Amino acid sequence: MARKKAKTLRSRYDAWLDQHETLACIVVGASIAVALVGIFAFVTFSGFGSSAEFIYNQF
Repeated sequence: MARKKAKTLRSRYDAWLDQHETLACIVVGASIAVALVGIFAFVTFSGFGSSAEFIYNQF
């Protein structure tokens, strides 16, 4: 029994791009970028990286 070759991430990405419109690709890419910027801003400016004592005292 021959073993199937696993699809690469690139081949799955290319297949998805072929099946969807350009606008959908732009919307998905922009959504991912906004989510990453939001996570970065939260971690950077929220004091989330502060000491545990400082965080516990806020509650």
